[in-house]
Amino acid sequence: MNRARSAAPLGRSLLRGGALALAALALLVPASTAQTPESAAHAAHPAHIHAGSCAELGEVIYPLTDVALPEGEMLGAEGGHPVEISNTNLPDVPLQTILDGHYAVNVHLSADEIGTYIACGAIGGVVDDRENGPGQEISVGLAELNDSGYAGVAWLGDDGNGGTNVGITLINLDEMSGHDMSAMATPAA
Repeated sequence: MNRARSAAPLGRSLLRGGALALAALALLVPASTAQTPESAAHAAHPAHIHAGSCAELGEVIYPLTDVALPEGEMLGAEGGHPVEISNTNLPDVPLQTILDGHYAVNVHLSADEIGTYIACGAIGGVVDDRENGPGQEISVGLAELNDSGYAGVAWLGDDGNGGTNVGITLINLDEMSGHDMSAMATPAA
């Protein structure tokens, strides 16, 4: 009986941990490394915190750093999936102000196609105490919009000085589907 009860929290912990790990990846790469890649298919994606919901986005409340592939040499295992990132510090905006605002994080296709939305998430959910510093944090799922192929996570947390750090990670699901994922999920005998 005890095993059945502890399995559900463990599953939630693993899911939460995975989402936080994806969000933390964005925090490990300095914002200055996010550059606009040469390929038009990977143009930087403007991102903002908007008033309203993903169903009815209002005005831009806080502009965020563009979401883009980091610049540099690919290292590690062959076949790794690039993660597009953005890191922004809003020094004069407490996290609680954002939570009270009924806002959404929205990512656009490009500066040229700013009216095309590719991923969005309402800023709401479980707010946790930060494990690596004072204050609180929240992770928000960014759902695909307009068959864009993009989904991700936005992480918002107290910056320790009264402001808020915002990290966004996006993956292109269409690019990932071109790889044989079954080989990755099957352990070697």
